[in-house]
Amino acid sequence: MGWFHQWRAARHLRNSSCREALAALPPGLEAYWRRSAPQEYQGIRTDAFFFVRAAEGLLQFFDVVNRSGLPCALPSEAADSVWHAWLRWDPAGLACFCSAHFGAAVPHVERAGLAAGALFNSYRFCRRREGITWKGSYLPALFRLDARLRMPGGHGYWQRSGRIVYAGLGPRGRRLGRALPHRELSSEVLYRAGLLHAPLRASQSGRPRMADNSGASPMDGVSLAFLGGDASGRACGDGDGGSAGDSGGGDGGSSCGSSCGSGCGGGGD
Repeated sequence: MGWFHQWRAARHLRNSSCREALAALPPGLEAYWRRSAPQEYQGIRTDAFFFVRAAEGLLQFFDVVNRSGLPCALPSEAADSVWHAWLRWDPAGLACFCSAHFGAAVPHVERAGLAAGALFNSYRFCRRREGITWKGSYLPALFRLDARLRMPGGHGYWQRSGRIVYAGLGPRGRRLGRALPHRELSSEVLYRAGLLHAPLRASQSGRPRMADNSGASPMDGVSLAFLGGDASGRACGDGDGGSAGDSGGGDGGSSCGSSCGSGCGGGGD
């Protein structure tokens, strides 16, 4: 099956928005990642197609960080696996690569050191990078990556009835437990940021409905201290991240819900 993965990787590379940067990846990185990644991420696939998709996700993230100038959370463990391997293998070369292709080196920030708003910043600028201007709970490609690749221990994001929901992925890359609304990308947060027409509300029947914009503010009673802004109205979101395609099944266990969503990040102070 190696030839098939190589063919898929080559086809994906030809159509990638990051094809020039992907083609410029240093020789030896993929081989080093293939040897080292399974030691850190048990059960990770190491075929050529997985690598090109994970590396593409990392390059998209570097682009988003430097476009935004803000702290951003990386919503993909698959992409992070390439970042970690590159940092071990050639950190100086990585800094030079980022400066050459994205304008500046991207510091690796552990999850505990991420500023409030990091996940929202990633989401907002991923949308902008993909040219998404319409209002809605759209999932950019980087947020769909882990579930699409079935990344063990990754981050799963899906769209459900106009909401963005999240669940961790288990050892086989399948959803752990129930996918729940992610507080950092809730419909109220997206509405407040101008990315959604109106937040969803729970009706008496238990079914979600769009909020009525008359009367009380749609944000009444909602704590959004993390969603700051400047005089121009620029939002400064928050948090962590994950990816696409719900298989319907799961690996068992329970989702960590809104408290999780990414491993690390990078970007502004």
